[in-house]
Amino acid sequence: MNGQTPSVTDAVGFGIFLAGLVYAPNVAAVVGPYIVIVLASVIGASFALKRREKTSRAAALWYFLRVAGLAVLITVSLAGIGSSYYSSLTERVLITPVALLIGAIGDDWPKLLRAIVRFIFKAIDLARGSRGDTP
Repeated sequence: MNGQTPSVTDAVGFGIFLAGLVYAPNVAAVVGPYIVIVLASVIGASFALKRREKTSRAAALWYFLRVAGLAVLITVSLAGIGSSYYSSLTERVLITPVALLIGAIGDDWPKLLRAIVRFIFKAIDLARGSRGDTP
């Protein structure tokens, strides 16, 4: 080492720093991003749980674990896809917001997809000049 303290520039760097307190540096580099994914997905899942109608504690816990688990499972893949479309954004930068967003959406994927489809159809109608005068 050069004797300097490594700088933390993003959430994943902070996760690696935290993992480095417990693990060897090469292990911390692998574990650190997953610490961030788990934390972001749990925070997102807490928002989804708050929106959900009240149920038993066991049902709420199962919902929370299911939503956070889904976020943990698909975050890296979606961050990779996002970084392939936007070359200025790296996978490392996208991990935290993607995990948070997946967790926050929770079970509202059908509502979100319906809203996206409605938006696309409205944009198509606007582009072709529809005036709404068809029967």
